[in-house]
Amino acid sequence: MIARNPVARYVEAPARWVALAGGWWLLALSLLTCVEILLRKFAGISLQGVDEIGGYTLAIFSSLSFAWALVAKSHARVDFLLGRMPGWVRAVLNASAYVLLAAFAIYTAWRGYSVLEESLEFQARANSPLQTPLWIPQGAWLAGLVVFALASGAYAAHALWLLVVDRSRLNDLYGPMTLDEEVATEASAILARLDEAEAR
Repeated sequence: MIARNPVARYVEAPARWVALAGGWWLLALSLLTCVEILLRKFAGISLQGVDEIGGYTLAIFSSLSFAWALVAKSHARVDFLLGRMPGWVRAVLNASAYVLLAAFAIYTAWRGYSVLEESLEFQARANSPLQTPLWIPQGAWLAGLVVFALASGAYAAHALWLLVVDRSRLNDLYGPMTLDEEVATEASAILARLDEAEAR
């Protein structure tokens, strides 16, 4: 399903790597949190800043994973009436959904830049033991928002172009996945993981 969209060819690989890096980082943070708990309990020692790093991790990898969710069509859509509508109405609604998502993504990137700009102007630091310069986590957070804005903008432009030239293709690429498509996507992902495991 993902490979059929020509825009996804440019977004899929980097978005997937970022999502995988985020998963590994969360695993490492979980282990660090366990070590922190055990050290507090049995040695009375605290690793300062684990909770702060956790907060930064949530913000950064949430924004960095938005582009992958877009490529994988994982964003929630309320579509119980969509399948009963004529094709041209579905096409207009599908294109509108991506245009609105792109507008929201661009707005959040713009507001994120304002936050980063203010932190740079005042040389803001976290009020914590780590005293982290806030531009560091905010810059990574903003990078994710910008990537999401660019990806969703490309998707919206492609959807609008298809609205003019090929509405049925627009519905295929930008409409919500049907149950059969979801099952096929999950099955192909499982088979790919099994093939990778056998290759090792």
